[in-house]
Amino acid sequence: MSLPQLLAAGELLTALHGTGELLTALRGATCPSSAIRLYSLLRIRPSDPSHCAGRAAVFALKPLSAAASLPLLSHFHAHLLRSNLLAYPHVASSLLRSYSLLSPAIAQHLFDEIPPATCNMFVVNVMLSSLCRSSDLASARLFFDGIPDKDIVSWSTMLACYFSHGRIADGLAFFRTMTFTAELAADSVMLVTILTGCASAGLLPLFCRSIHGYIVRRRIPASMHLGTSLIDCYAKANHLDYACRVFAHVPSRCVMHWTAMICGMAMHLQNEEAIRLFEEMRRRGVRPNAMTFTAVLRACGQAGLVEQGREFFKLMVEKYDTEPSIHHYGCMVDIFAKAGQLEDAYDVIKTMRVEPNLIIWTSLLVACKRFKNFDIAVEGIEKVLAMEISDENRELYTLMSDLYAMGGRWDDVVKVRRLMEEHIVRKNRGLSSIKAGEP
Repeated sequence: MSLPQLLAAGELLTALHGTGELLTALRGATCPSSAIRLYSLLRIRPSDPSHCAGRAAVFALKPLSAAASLPLLSHFHAHLLRSNLLAYPHVASSLLRSYSLLSPAIAQHLFDEIPPATCNMFVVNVMLSSLCRSSDLASARLFFDGIPDKDIVSWSTMLACYFSHGRIADGLAFFRTMTFTAELAADSVMLVTILTGCASAGLLPLFCRSIHGYIVRRRIPASMHLGTSLIDCYAKANHLDYACRVFAHVPSRCVMHWTAMICGMAMHLQNEEAIRLFEEMRRRGVRPNAMTFTAVLRACGQAGLVEQGREFFKLMVEKYDTEPSIHHYGCMVDIFAKAGQLEDAYDVIKTMRVEPNLIIWTSLLVACKRFKNFDIAVEGIEKVLAMEISDENRELYTLMSDLYAMGGRWDDVVKVRRLMEEHIVRKNRGLSSIKAGEP
């Protein structure tokens, strides 16, 4: 019988004999009622030490939080108070985190009532995280400033708060303050946060090398995420040579390092090098993931390598058991479409296991116009007209109008142009330019 069936039948006491088995079952519970029942079974064992009761409370809080029921959480909170389990910092911090996701005000009230003996740095940082999730950055900063002995988690949490709210300049100023006033060195988590924030703000050319220099001077180990972020950021900052240097110095490359480097090569149209890296990665026994295949398929499309793209797609499905996503299907449509193999491109769309999006249909229609295949185009146009076309894709109306004109379907040209007028779309006029001073 399954766990829910055992609970319903009241047979769990005979199915699970030891405290360890009950704790394991409670840790994996996802249903609040099952979690409460398992927790109750653990609590009625008088021989169990109190630290097991604390662990059980922490495990029970996870499904209770996921249920997003404030009355249920409040009921369990009352039990924790009666049983004095809130005296354990790990229990108090778990309850605080649960409240912070449902009611930040109640979380603040709970934090104010936690006694100093229980309120260690872990609990304090959970409260800081709760404040940082809100839009009131001033309160979060005020709380942070009031922490007497800040650790690296405190600094990292406040820094991530600035970047997540788009306050890039404040975040960089905050990091500078830390480097000059705190006796702590930034860790890999903090540096990844900075690199990600700079990337979103388009500041990588200015800060990528500075951050890398900080890492080298402080001899901070290049963790998986930090090494990957550096490679990715250098590639996005148009410093592919520096990305290659970082990649070369990574001691133990995992799939994320290889994927970041392959993506960088494909981004800069170094398609043959991207494919070479992919093959070398496989020779070294590193298993490619879905993102790796997206990058190498994109490289094949850019290089016009149809058969190699086909082989990589087959490899992904048959050898690595990776379910193709819409990105992989889009790459295959693009590979076939650019090569003029429109029947193959359309077959991919018809057989793909997910609904084709506007990008995939546009790729096919552009190729239909280029290779003058109206028969396939007309089927694609019908699909696109049934979809919602946003302002960002308004040029699709022009493309569809041109395709109907190519097929001599003048009534449909008029229909599409009426749709264009309804969406206030105007065809871009042809423009040309000359350089002043040239003969």
